[in-house]
Amino acid sequence: MHLSVEWSRIFIMGDSVPLLVFYKPPSEGSQSTLTELDGTRKRIYEHIQGHPGQHFRQIRRSLGLAVGDVQYHLYNLEREGLIVSKRKGIYKRFYPSRVFGEKQKDIMGVLSQETPRKILLVLLQQPGASQGQIATFSKVSPPTITWHMKRLIRDGLVIARRQGRRTRYWIRGDTEEIAMLMKSYHPKLWESWADRLADVWLELSSYKEKEDEEEKRGDD
Repeated sequence: MHLSVEWSRIFIMGDSVPLLVFYKPPSEGSQSTLTELDGTRKRIYEHIQGHPGQHFRQIRRSLGLAVGDVQYHLYNLEREGLIVSKRKGIYKRFYPSRVFGEKQKDIMGVLSQETPRKILLVLLQQPGASQGQIATFSKVSPPTITWHMKRLIRDGLVIARRQGRRTRYWIRGDTEEIAMLMKSYHPKLWESWADRLADVWLELSSYKEKEDEEEKRGDD
């Protein structure tokens, strides 16, 4: 490939591998603005606006774009100051600029994942839920709940307390903020839970009463 001297090249990191990207540095005094975005770059930017906290593979899979295209446009969007990224573990997650604080970025990163999102929904509705309750009403296996719960505790979003023979879990911090972010960026999921809110509350309460009775019998 022939490139004019006006173009530069740089290695950037995706989730795991470096990619050689060719880009044209901005001329002095020029800066891309939102009104100048078009095509693929605009699609990616608008997707990040609506799905903050997604990592590279989620963005690529959602938009059906080639690896190189997504890498190239993410790099330039961040370089132009329209998005920011934050690495958490092996993933770098992307957010629109000047929208979220650091704690909110962590929350949005968790909410971009299906299973942790379900766990937080249960805990919003039933603080102090046990692993059994969470597994039953999120329809996720107990080992999977354990795996994700360790990470939620590590990230400071959930706390665990031993009560009798069971460990129970609570959201750590501002539950209203998590609920607001959930409603704003995952409205369909929130609405589906809201529609069955009364039933879920009764089922969770009944499940807890059943667990309490089992513990009493175990103590006899």
